[in-house]
Amino acid sequence: MMLADSYYDFGPFRLLPSSRVLLREGRPVALTAKVFDLLVALVENRGALVERNILMNMLWPDTIVEEGNLTQCVFMLRKALGDSHSVTNYIATVPGRGYCFVAPVTESAGRVDAP
Repeated sequence: MMLADSYYDFGPFRLLPSSRVLLREGRPVALTAKVFDLLVALVENRGALVERNILMNMLWPDTIVEEGNLTQCVFMLRKALGDSHSVTNYIATVPGRGYCFVAPVTESAGRVDAP
């Protein structure tokens, strides 16, 4: 058992930000650090547009990076969650602006099982 400040459930997933773990049906999902941080940012701002420049500043503070880096992180996150160009269960693109986490999310706090 691990103590988590808060965790988020959506679909078959449980996101444990303080443990830096994403579980799918209880099994860990491998994510790079930047992709994990992107997921946390989107889930914590669920239902709201998170603009590209804000995400880029969150993921790469004090670093100049190309927008393609963010696009690649979004692609990898969608793949890990099972989203595709034709199926958007979790992340919606707002063309020219940013991204929005669109799945229903339940936020909880307390002790959780984490590998």
